[in-house]
Amino acid sequence: MDSRHGGSPQAAADHLMTLMAQSAQAPVAMVHLLDGEQLRLVGAYGLPPQWASALSVPVSSALAGLVIAQGRPMVIGDITADARVPTEASARAMGERAYLGYPVRDVDGAVAGVCAVLDYRPRLWRPDHLTAVDQGAQACTAFVAGPCSAARTDEAQRLLAALLHSLQIGVAACDAAGRLVFSNQANQNLNGELPEGIDLRAWARQKLVQPPAGMLPPAVGPLMRALAGERLHGTEIMVERPQQRPSMLLADAEPVTDADGGSLGAVVTFQDVTHRHSAAVLKDCELTIRRLLSDSEIRPADELLQETIGTIGRMLDWAATEFWTIDEVGTVLLRRFQWTDERKLLPPGLPERLGHGQGMPGRAWQTSETVWATDLSTDTAARVQAVGWGPLRSAVAVPVPIGSVTRGVLACYSTYTEHPDDVRTAVMAGIAAHIGQFLERRRGSALSDELEHSRDEYIALVGHEIRTPLTSILSYAAMMVDDPDLPTGDRVEMLQVVRRNTGRLQVIIDKLLDIAGMQSGDIAIDSQRMDLSATVRAAAAAFRTRFTGKDVTFDIDGPDEAILWGDPRRLTQVVDELLTNAVDWADDGSRIIATVTTDGPATQLTVSNTGQVIPAAEREQLFQRFFRTQGALTNAVPGTGLGLSLARTIIEQHGGTITATSDDDPPGTTITVRLPTDRPAPPPDGIRATTADAAPGAAG
Repeated sequence: MDSRHGGSPQAAADHLMTLMAQSAQAPVAMVHLLDGEQLRLVGAYGLPPQWASALSVPVSSALAGLVIAQGRPMVIGDITADARVPTEASARAMGERAYLGYPVRDVDGAVAGVCAVLDYRPRLWRPDHLTAVDQGAQACTAFVAGPCSAARTDEAQRLLAALLHSLQIGVAACDAAGRLVFSNQANQNLNGELPEGIDLRAWARQKLVQPPAGMLPPAVGPLMRALAGERLHGTEIMVERPQQRPSMLLADAEPVTDADGGSLGAVVTFQDVTHRHSAAVLKDCELTIRRLLSDSEIRPADELLQETIGTIGRMLDWAATEFWTIDEVGTVLLRRFQWTDERKLLPPGLPERLGHGQGMPGRAWQTSETVWATDLSTDTAARVQAVGWGPLRSAVAVPVPIGSVTRGVLACYSTYTEHPDDVRTAVMAGIAAHIGQFLERRRGSALSDELEHSRDEYIALVGHEIRTPLTSILSYAAMMVDDPDLPTGDRVEMLQVVRRNTGRLQVIIDKLLDIAGMQSGDIAIDSQRMDLSATVRAAAAAFRTRFTGKDVTFDIDGPDEAILWGDPRRLTQVVDELLTNAVDWADDGSRIIATVTTDGPATQLTVSNTGQVIPAAEREQLFQRFFRTQGALTNAVPGTGLGLSLARTIIEQHGGTITATSDDDPPGTTITVRLPTDRPAPPPDGIRATTADAAPGAAG
């Protein structure tokens, strides 16, 4: 065989080295045969340009010489650090660092050459790499057999066929007439059974005009191009399969020619790089989400979260995504955001809330682990959400942590049959962690802003709300001391002013002590069975009796009884504060509406008035200590900015929430309180927020 002048043996050797390099995941593969004291290169893949002229080298000057001298395989992870490699051989290396060589033996078992792969970086050769090179060396026996018996030729061919069939990469070949002559098992797994005995070109043309048009096995196109003389390297091919995510293949194809350049056929190899491609897309999505949630600290959190779940859906090809948050009052999950692609495939009537352990999101909340459903139609948890999922087939639910506590769940739905793997699970968990970190940053920022505001407002409170009554008290006390003959009527009037201002100071101090005491735990909530409806009616009746400063009417709506566990005295304080706030901002002649409703595990109280609208930016600070709206300051509405802050503290100590909303038609404000109906019990891990945790939510 002439080693470097073309011909079918040379082409076969080169193709064999190509397959061996791909199977061993090495950039270079070569086979040398002994020719006296020389090693003659007879086949190669990825040969560096500087080696193109070194077609024959002395046995003693090459690493292959070590394999021949020892008569056994040589596995070298790092040439520069392996004591078996002579210093002069290491010095002559042209960039190679790792080497794996097996002896090629003739039909009598004598060493006749070396089959080897090498890499330009140190590496650890895996067992499957060793197997690939070993089988390649055995197949190379065909190149040194010379005239041999038909039995030995057949044995060599079987060895070559066994090597090709054992490869994890797909291999297919056709002759010059376009007829399939070889297809290994890996190729059949990727392409199915290709027709034999007919011209694949004619078969492809006929198939393209039959429905479904354009659905050709991925091997056919590259084979046809190679038959036409084209060489392909690393061509990406996306393969669509029913109900499965698309597969990404890398194809190499080239024509096979004889010594005179005539066509002998074509060969194509395929590597399935779907997992590698998927991992790259997942990582890109994770980086995009991280940038999205970290670049802007001024955009509203809801806007960013909605954009986030849409980005996850689009980049990772989900049909729909959802973000669920934990309602700490009812101890349930509430769907907060939802995104679907243009197909809108989510079934109608999906529940807006799920209990602990219910549905896929509830199970992820319960276990604090990522939950996959390969088949939504049979998954027990998924059937709690919907009996029929239509074209949706699989889903994943990922807990969103803040520290070690689950605060939400990210759910994604797919039209493909998903098969979970460690990489996808880890990256999805990483994306959820970025969302959790974003929520924690926003919570910390809100608390920092509130602390800063409280400090400023505290100074203002001392400067005005406390100093003003103190000034009046001191002034009148001084007048009474300095003038012992002061008329009795004047003295009584001055004492009334002192008492009124002393009472004002007492209210401020009591509220401050109540807030501080409850937040520190020094003042406990005395929970017992109570009727919130009765509490609201009684508070409204008392309010009507003592309040005559404005022409407003009270409208109380709700069930005859609304039984819950709470502190009657503290909740009466809350109702009084809400009614006072509503009256202060109500228009003359308007109605104040207080409504009590029960909603399963939660009881709700809303207090609404008609009057001046509180701007959105101020509503977010309404429950902060000492905060007073610009309207209150401009219109000289009396108050300390402590009433709603005290109400929030009491509600949070009951495990509830308090929020404010405004309407434009008619203009007015509604404050909503939600309280757990049942006796507080130890909640599932981490779902009960502290006062500090709940502060951002309460503010908006």
